[in-house]
Formats: sequence, structure tokens, C-alpha cells
Amino acid sequence: MCGITGYVSDTALAPEVLAAMTRSLAHRGPDADGYFDCGRAHLGHRRLSVIDIAGGAQPMTSPDGSVAVVFNGEIYNFRQLRDELARGGWTFRTAGDTETILAGWAAWGDDVVTHLRGMFAFALWDAATQTLFAARDHLGVKPFHYAWDGSTFVFGSELKAVLAHPGVAAEVDAGALRLYLECQFIPAPHSVFRGVRKLLPGHTLKLRGVTLDIRPYWRPDYRSKLALSDREAEDALDRELRASIEGMLVADVPLGAFVSGGIDSGLIAALMTDLTGAPIDTFNIGFEGGVAVSEHREAARVAAHIGSRHHALMLSPDHVLDAFDRWIDVFDEPFADQAALPTMLLSGFARHDVTVVLTGEGADEVFGGYSNYRKRMREERLLRWLAHPASPLPALARSLPAALRKDRLLRSLGEPLPRRYRTIPNVFDVLLHPALFTPEFLAATRGAPDVGSLAERAYSEADSAHYLDRLLHVDTRLWLPDDLLTKVDRATMTHSLEARVPYLDHRFVEFCARLMPEQKIRGSAHKHILKRVAERYLPPEIVHRGKQGFVMPLTEWLAGRLHGELDAHLGTGGLARRGLFRAGALPRLLAEHRSARRNHAGRLWALLILERWFRRYAPEWSMA
Repeated sequence: MCGITGYVSDTALAPEVLAAMTRSLAHRGPDADGYFDCGRAHLGHRRLSVIDIAGGAQPMTSPDGSVAVVFNGEIYNFRQLRDELARGGWTFRTAGDTETILAGWAAWGDDVVTHLRGMFAFALWDAATQTLFAARDHLGVKPFHYAWDGSTFVFGSELKAVLAHPGVAAEVDAGALRLYLECQFIPAPHSVFRGVRKLLPGHTLKLRGVTLDIRPYWRPDYRSKLALSDREAEDALDRELRASIEGMLVADVPLGAFVSGGIDSGLIAALMTDLTGAPIDTFNIGFEGGVAVSEHREAARVAAHIGSRHHALMLSPDHVLDAFDRWIDVFDEPFADQAALPTMLLSGFARHDVTVVLTGEGADEVFGGYSNYRKRMREERLLRWLAHPASPLPALARSLPAALRKDRLLRSLGEPLPRRYRTIPNVFDVLLHPALFTPEFLAATRGAPDVGSLAERAYSEADSAHYLDRLLHVDTRLWLPDDLLTKVDRATMTHSLEARVPYLDHRFVEFCARLMPEQKIRGSAHKHILKRVAERYLPPEIVHRGKQGFVMPLTEWLAGRLHGELDAHLGTGGLARRGLFRAGALPRLLAEHRSARRNHAGRLWALLILERWFRRYAPEWSMA
């Protein structure tokens, strides 16, 4: 795993600029740095050595020096690609995966991405055609940020690298702030800064001259369903998941697995053990005191069952909060998923023993693991009648006050089908924005996309006749890359730990997209087929226990250690002076929460994160 950055411009800057951009990513690659300067192109790289430790230095150039690449990630099928490209005439000089991108570019050009199986973000400069070609992996496991003003193109694995270029202005995007306040993260292609974008998952970017061309190269096909019996589907899923995991075991450094105590990560760890034929290292964080939800006993049960070398980091919730001060520097933009804190601590703990971990992210989005999917499917069967074109109910629902319309069923009545599902987090509902936000903020964000419009785009691009497939696709395009995978990437890479996600190998996702919806959700059972496979490898009490995850005691924190911080950050000396919220809105939220009339813990946490971000990156910013 690595950090990549660079710029393309007719104006060459002092070497220290590229060095500073690259140095900002040192945590992603502590083992080495490297630079490439050729005419308009300037590429920087920080390396975390995982494969071909001796020969995989970057930037890597073609034999004639005309093509250079910087690459972050792992290509799991690189050995097969090496064999194919060697038969085509390429003489490999290294033993790792980076050179397959160079050779693939020479053989296939833009289509090189269609041959890659892995997680990646890379930028390649072809001096012969004066072309920069970049790509982000199919599901968005690895990040790619960029800025383009018509003459200078700047890119980086993280925002901090892009902002280190003097030509990139740190101008706050009010529309991105509105997205954050709606859903606790900022979805791609947006970033908190107006001039910086995120390349969407499964997309390529090509810059030639002054023409910037961005286009998709992959999305799952849900149409061709597999006619498999339950047993056949289970056997096929077992094979496909094994193949995904086996490809991710390639490393020249120690690797292990995060184990939460649930089936997603537990099944990964069990299959790793089966495939390697030896005990693996497993890691879990547990919480003392009974305040936070803790799964350390279940994780230990999984570890004992598979015979792993288990490492449990036991903390109190207040110890987790001690990492809060690092939050803003790690994520660069407002990001309020509170599970990032324990994930950061677990990553630092695991890094003492391993360099690579496999994780269970993605299983819920691929197999329908969240309870709201079943609820949505049930509601949609009802809405087929209630929202019929001949029904007066949709018009009536749209006429109701916003406070009533934000009820999920009433909202759905008044909206077209593609906009009814808006992905998982809902911090400040868009229907309440006029009552919460200032006229200035509303005017500045008029016409900017809300989460509903982004979800509508994802819903419409899913080529399935099944409602569940479309719901899963919305979360795979929004919630998964911009919250869950962002959390894992930043939390692990801040400790120079590489995380691999077997459920998100794109070939595996393609297979799962062809499964029938009833093999994913059957009756009241979520992840039905995955649980059937897990029964082969894990104890039944683990397979069939309820879903938990990292749940921090936000209410207790906000009433305890963060009580004074809330007042200082949300008061007249803090967020209240930014011109985002109407007078009285923030004091009302605090008063309602502290009187226990309403639980606003998630909203107050998101606001605290936002004001902390302002103080770090834009201390004087306001709508005025």
C-alpha cells in the first residue's frame, strides 16, 4: 500500500513542492519515497513495501523511460497478467505487480483497467502522447483526489497532498457542507473544497492537452441471474469467496485479519486459516465497563474455533475518545462515522504484528445485511398501491408540513421510486433544511445535489428488475466507498497498515449480483446464503447472532467529557458564527438533547466534528 501524488503543468515549480506533496503522505508509505520529473509531468510516491520488497520502487518507468506510473494498491491477478504479457513480448525487470500496469498500458492502452483484479488507484504519464491516464478500482477501495483548473492538474491519495500544491485553493464548498450535514460524509465526486474532486469508483481519467475525459469502465451486471438451487448456490459462493481470499493472501510481509465477532469477518478469518493451513493472527478491540457495545467475547470464540493467534485490545470508551484529536488530520474533511475512532486504534494495535489485514467490509451491501432493506421491500409492496398514478395520496403527502413528510412512508408517497431510498445515514433530513439553515446557506446551495439526487443516479444505473438489487447498488455506490471504505483506508493507512477486502473483489461482486434476491434475504433472514456457507466454518451461535458492530457511547460522551466542548464549539464563538444555522437552531438541539426530550447525539457529534474541522482548515470561514 502506498501514497501517490503529482501534477501536470506547463509551469514547473521548485522541487520542494512535489517533495512536500509526497511528504504529506509519508504515513501511507513509510519505507521509501520516489520522484519522477519529465517535462510537464511530476510524480511522487511513498511506499509501503508489501510485494517485491527489493525491486518494486516507484515511480516505475518503462524500459525506454517514456512511460512512468505511480500506483497505490494491490493487483491480485498480477502473476497471471505477467505470464500473458510476457508471452506478448514484454520482458519483466521486477517481480511485483506495479510493472503489470506499465506492460498492460503498452499492450492494451486505456483497456488495461479491464484486465486488473484488485484494489488500486494509479496515475500513468505517457510522454510520447503527452497523456496522463489515471484510474480508481471498481468498488472504490482506494482513493483518488484531483484538481483541474484548465491548465494545471494535481492529484493525490488524500486531500492533504493536493492542497500542498500552491495552485490549489482551499475554498470551502457550501454544497459539500450540505451533503455532509445530510449524511455524515461527503459523497464523491464532491469534496469539502470547491476545486478538488474525487474520482468515482470504477472510473478512469485521461488528460491530454487541455481536455479532461472521465468515464466509467465497470459496473456490476444484475440481469443475468444464475439458475442455481440453494445448495448449488452455496457451493458456488464458497468457491468464489475462497478464490477472492486466496488472491489476497499474496504478500511478502506478515498478514492477519480483523475479527469483530460476527460472520462477515469471522468467515474471512476461517477461510484464511483453511487456505494457508496454518494459524493466522486475528485482531479485535473490546470495551470495558459495559457502556459501549463490545463483541470481544464473540471474537475470542471465533479465534478459538479456528485456532488463530488472537490479539485483543481492551479499552474503556474514554480511551477511544483519547484518539479524537487526531481525527481531523487523518480524514482531511468533515467525516462523522464514530466507528472510525476504534478502527484507528485497532489498526495501530495490529500494526505491531502484521503489515496487511483482511477485513469484512462490504458483506452487508453485497448480501443485504441491514434490516432496513427488508423494511424497504415491505414498504414498497404497499406503495405500489398507495402511490399508484390514480391515487390522490401522493399529492396529499407533498402538501403536508415538512416535519410530517420526513416520515419515511409519507416521504416515499410523495417521491418517484428512484428517489425514495437515500442510503443509510440521515443526520439532518433535507426536508427540514429550510427550518434549520440560514437563507444565505440555502441560497448558496440552491441547485447543488442532495443525497437523494446522488442516490437516484445510482438507483437508475442498476440494470435489475429487482428492487433489492437496486437498493444494494445505491449503498454500494454511496455509503460503501465514501463512508465505510474511507473509514478503513484512512484509519489503517494512518498506521501504515494495508487493509484488503475480499467481499469487494469485483469478480466476486459480479458473481453475487447474479444471485437471486431471495437467496440474500429470505423471510426475516438477512444474508441468507452467506450464513449457510458460514455454517460450514463457524459455530452456529456466531452465525446466527444479531448484528452489532462498533457502537460508541455518544450520549455518555456528550454528557461527560465532551459537554464543555459542545458548548464551546457550537456556541457563538464556534459553529453558530459560521452562518449555516438559523438563530436558535443549535441551542434548541442542545436543549432538547440535554433534557432528554429527543436524542440528538448523532447530530451533535456531526456538528462537533464540523466545527473542529473548521478550526483546523478554515478558521475564519462563514457564510457572511
